[in-house]
Amino acid sequence: MFTMNQNLLPLRRLLSNNLFRYFLYFFLMNLMMGCTVNHLYKRAVVLPDDILNIPEPKAKKINFGHDAYNKIITHQMDQSLDLARQLRHVFGKPKQALNVDDFGEVVDSSWFTNRNARLPLSLEEIARGPDRSQGPDPTQTWTVTQAKLEGVTPGFYIKDSRGDRYVIKFDPMGYSELATAAEVICTKIFYAAGYNVPENYITYFHPSILTLAKEVKFIDDKGLQRVMTENDLEKLLQKVDRLPDGRIRALASKFVGGKPLGGFRYQGTREDDPNDIVPHEHRRELRGLYVLVAWLKHFDTKAGNNLDVYVSEKGHSFVKHYLIDFGSALGSDAVAPQSRHKGHEFDVDTKALFGNILSFGLDVKLWEKPSKIQHPSIGRFNAQDFDPGDSRSNYPNPAFENCTNLDSYWGAKLVMSFTDRQLETIIKQGQYSDPEAEAYLLQTLKERRDRTGRYWYSQVNPLDMFKITQNSSGASGLSFKDMGVEGNLWSAEQSKYLYDFAFRGETILVGIDLGNQTFVELENLAQILEQKMMIKEPYSSGDQWEITLRVQRQGGSKWSKWIKAYLVRNPANSEFALLGIHRQN
Repeated sequence: MFTMNQNLLPLRRLLSNNLFRYFLYFFLMNLMMGCTVNHLYKRAVVLPDDILNIPEPKAKKINFGHDAYNKIITHQMDQSLDLARQLRHVFGKPKQALNVDDFGEVVDSSWFTNRNARLPLSLEEIARGPDRSQGPDPTQTWTVTQAKLEGVTPGFYIKDSRGDRYVIKFDPMGYSELATAAEVICTKIFYAAGYNVPENYITYFHPSILTLAKEVKFIDDKGLQRVMTENDLEKLLQKVDRLPDGRIRALASKFVGGKPLGGFRYQGTREDDPNDIVPHEHRRELRGLYVLVAWLKHFDTKAGNNLDVYVSEKGHSFVKHYLIDFGSALGSDAVAPQSRHKGHEFDVDTKALFGNILSFGLDVKLWEKPSKIQHPSIGRFNAQDFDPGDSRSNYPNPAFENCTNLDSYWGAKLVMSFTDRQLETIIKQGQYSDPEAEAYLLQTLKERRDRTGRYWYSQVNPLDMFKITQNSSGASGLSFKDMGVEGNLWSAEQSKYLYDFAFRGETILVGIDLGNQTFVELENLAQILEQKMMIKEPYSSGDQWEITLRVQRQGGSKWSKWIKAYLVRNPANSEFALLGIHRQN
């Protein structure tokens, strides 16, 4: 007698056939899309607090060579064989970020703290950033505790007279201010945007304040590990530029508090951190980071430029996640100005390679054409060849590859939150000696910022900051802001809006013209409901109001994608409350 498993064996074999599974999945997707109904709004899942007490995890080292191979080869093969991902792409239904609230925002966590985009920072706060001191005191002795000579630009670790520890890094010879300014400027920007970053200071010191600790081991230029001597230290400093008075400009990056645990990856979770439950490739703050790094041309976003730290803060011990090392940003490649392909192609880019082969090398892109570096302290950084939607890091980044239009819109809001005055203040912290270089960088960042906003605000509906308020007549209404107008990308006169209204899932009004007014009067809709549906107060507390808004710009013939705002009315006092929004991807 056959068992149940034996009876099902032919079906199991059929389901294991990849071709059959493909067509089955295709059929189910079509069935699902064809049977879509107008569902009522469901609140977003509230994630547990991620700063709860956990046992101290063990520090882990990442093999960067293996990590690069995985992202370039293994991960790409896995994605090409991911049937669900491919079908979601075909149907325009990408997997959305898993850690957003009812309004598409990211809640403060061990990864991110809402700052400038939520409440603009003052110029003093912008200038200070994460800094809580003035950096190492260059008038007192610095004790060198660790050093290396490999590479073009050397560096070492010090302990200053206060007992604070810093990593000291230098500009490449002939390009004074290039890497140190880029690091400080990007530190201020990422902090203001909301990310955790270390304290980074530009410092000027005379080599005479340096003293070697006992048994300082380092790897010399022959690849040998041995104890460092005073002669070795002097040889190291011969590789960096000096000012006329003999001082050296450097970057002092202060060690963050807590126990370092190694870098975090942009994929998966940390197994020994119970608070880390959202796969990193599906965190909005990591997906949306793509937009910021494209703006800043910060292409070196590997796991080694991140840091997990076990900290004790706010009465809890947990893992805090940092972005570090911004020397490869703006026009700097840390050891030299960026090469032309940086930010435009992966270091190993098979797609670009085949494209060049098929075009016989005749398809020369703007960034491939010879260009002169105008300012050695800035490097290769411009706005002319910048495409906000087509930027590349050193090698594929899983979080960036999963970035949707909604994630990019969120990231664009962070970029657009920086005003001209704020950017000017931040650039001053780079301490450029050439005013023309400073002015060039400011203009370039402004142009790239506005390109970023215009591009991503055009991919979705950029209406935001919804709230229930009253107009001048005292009538309750739903107000909103057009982020494109707020960012001075379009004027209010160039923009007009219309809305649809549904109640209990049933459409009541369609295509109501608001002109350029950003206010929907709800009392008027209540009267229409009473007239059309014979509904009398009080409404049930579960009755949902759905207002669908679109925007159109002057000169454009099409309306934007939709955004839906969901409301309820309290039957006890007739006051409205916002439930949340849905934005079309």
